[in-house]
Amino acid sequence: MDQPIPSYVGQSAPIANAGDMENWGLEFEMGWKQSLGDFKYSVNANASYLKNKLIKLGNASGEAIYENAGASGLGSYVKGQNGEVYPFFYGYKTAGIFQNQAQVDAYVNDKGVKLQPKAQPGDVIFVDYDNNGVIEDADKTKIGKGMPDWTFGLTLNVEWKGFDLNLFFQGTAGNDVFDFSQRGDIPAMNRPTWILDRWIGEGTSNKIPRMTSSNPNSNWRSSDLYIKDGSYVRLKTAQFGYTLPAMWTQKVSVQKLRVYIAAENLLTFTGYDGFDPEVASGGYTTIGIDRGIYPQARTISVGANITF
Repeated sequence: MDQPIPSYVGQSAPIANAGDMENWGLEFEMGWKQSLGDFKYSVNANASYLKNKLIKLGNASGEAIYENAGASGLGSYVKGQNGEVYPFFYGYKTAGIFQNQAQVDAYVNDKGVKLQPKAQPGDVIFVDYDNNGVIEDADKTKIGKGMPDWTFGLTLNVEWKGFDLNLFFQGTAGNDVFDFSQRGDIPAMNRPTWILDRWIGEGTSNKIPRMTSSNPNSNWRSSDLYIKDGSYVRLKTAQFGYTLPAMWTQKVSVQKLRVYIAAENLLTFTGYDGFDPEVASGGYTTIGIDRGIYPQARTISVGANITF
């Protein structure tokens, strides 16, 4: 388990055999194969379910920050903590967007003091999670997790009179993506199409704040606005082929000739609006973080298998 060290050390966190974690789940696999004359098919499915909980981190506080982008204003956003899933996304809860100045002025604590004195219409409403009358670091809490509850796959094979079809599906469910590319503090970058739905006036958006270079309200600090459902089902590979009759191929001294067309990443079903829900990970504590990865390409190829 990574052991946190001060950032000024300039080294990556050392790994120690410390702490306790509870993992439990189940795995199952089933298949079916059948022949109906010239028609043959088989189906194989597998799935795994996983839950984990950090029992003891191995340090005095029982918690640690693993990912931090403080220079950008995002702040800490991945955390480990005793009694919670390990690791989890960490940030503020939000309650929409301030639509007008009256709403900004009305968001006060029990002493009548504004909770967000620098906010303007179009800025994010951050929740006073610990209810102490101040929006501060202590209000940050668990806002999601990158580890899927379910991971699954499905393979289908069909054969009929020399034709064959193979389909492989894969997917996950119960996982979140931290859309790091949503940061608003990077001025020199192209924005995804979601930026067209930003707040530009009262009633125009209650999720995407106004765009401003000054950002006095710190709209882009870590919050549940970065969290998106990362569940997906993808047709990972597909191949359709035809094997020519032996009576044809043997005339040219070919024992077997099969031609095919194949595709990868042909279809993806997901609610995630980023480039790719199958987010790459540089390590266990960065699972589910989308830093603008290059999407997996959809490829189509043709080929032949020849046996002499």
